[in-house]
Amino acid sequence: MFHRYIVVCIFAALISSYSSAQISIPDRLSLGDAIRATLESNPEMDRFPIRREILSGERETADLSPAFTLNSELENAFGSGELSGISGSDFTLAISNVIEMGDKREARVETVNRRIDILDAEQRVTELDLIAETTFRFIDVAVAQQRLNVQTEATELALQTRNLLEPLVDAGQAPQLEIVRADAAIRRAQIAQRSSEADLESAKIRLSTMWGNQAPEFDAVDTNFFETGTAGSLNSLLLRLETNPNIAIYADEARFQEARIREARSRQNADFQWSAGLRHNRALDDTGLVFSMSMPLNMEERSAGTLRSARSSLQEVSVRRESGLNTMRGELYALHEQLTQAISEAQVLQDEVLPLLTDLIGQTQQAYQAGLYSYIELISTQQEYLDAEFAVINSLSKVHTLRAEIERLSGEPLGSSAQGER
Repeated sequence: MFHRYIVVCIFAALISSYSSAQISIPDRLSLGDAIRATLESNPEMDRFPIRREILSGERETADLSPAFTLNSELENAFGSGELSGISGSDFTLAISNVIEMGDKREARVETVNRRIDILDAEQRVTELDLIAETTFRFIDVAVAQQRLNVQTEATELALQTRNLLEPLVDAGQAPQLEIVRADAAIRRAQIAQRSSEADLESAKIRLSTMWGNQAPEFDAVDTNFFETGTAGSLNSLLLRLETNPNIAIYADEARFQEARIREARSRQNADFQWSAGLRHNRALDDTGLVFSMSMPLNMEERSAGTLRSARSSLQEVSVRRESGLNTMRGELYALHEQLTQAISEAQVLQDEVLPLLTDLIGQTQQAYQAGLYSYIELISTQQEYLDAEFAVINSLSKVHTLRAEIERLSGEPLGSSAQGER
């Protein structure tokens, strides 16, 4: 019911710009509508443009060359004897700068760029999480709708039973006590129906909060709830795991650590600092050029720790990626097995059990009217029928939830036709 939107909306989200404008919510809400509203308006997405702007500023700073420095120096002044005052002083005015060696500026910029890539990957992970959570809450609304439908049917069935009893009681074919029982059953059914209405409203509120709205503007969700679809190919799903944003982000982290390694290596190249200017000797009233150059020593040793740290971090990324893949593979195997069983259970309940009980309830009513069955047998058959309907809803809820969880892991639709309207 809910699967194909996950992949579609992930790609749509990557090319969309997030807008704070008021979104339009239809009366009958599809899963696609819900996901688009979430990606456009969920507050969780607001932090990414801010963080991207922060990193853009850091990249501008990283791309700057060392600044020129203006130096002035006064020597041999305000001393004693011939050096008293400034008559024998030397005044120097010079500019200085650092010549970066080893492509340090490019390495700095590359490191920030890789951090931006990680931010983009984090955004894709967040989008996937929001899509999954929206899907789960959408399923909750669909389930609540179906439960309310069954509970409404239970109330109607209780009213029909009382109407069936009245002529029998009037004719003396059934005791007055059964009318009392029927009235009590109606009250219980009405209470349960109101409770289901409250559950549905609560589920709708939880769904609408995904796009920042605490007052649902839609009346119902639009789905093909009773279609189960298939479990799909496990091998195909396993192959798609590596494209999951939760795994793909490790590639961006690895590139970031590689950039750190290149930056650390660039720092092993010593920079040259030069200075050039003019010096005026007041005593001689002469002016001459001054020039100096310096460079630090043992830079390789000073950068060794940073380089070792970056290399170890790169190895850690690989280990975490394999660990994450292993965990996700295990989850996928288990979820696929559960989905296969849930689909089989739902199909048996829908295609075999429920039709039998539907026929049985009509036969039981006829037999009761003919005096062949008691009131207890009548309401017992009705309850079995209602229990079977609730069992169908529960099994389908499990099917759709498992399917959504599998698609969150694999990013691949399972090929079922059970989906809401776009």
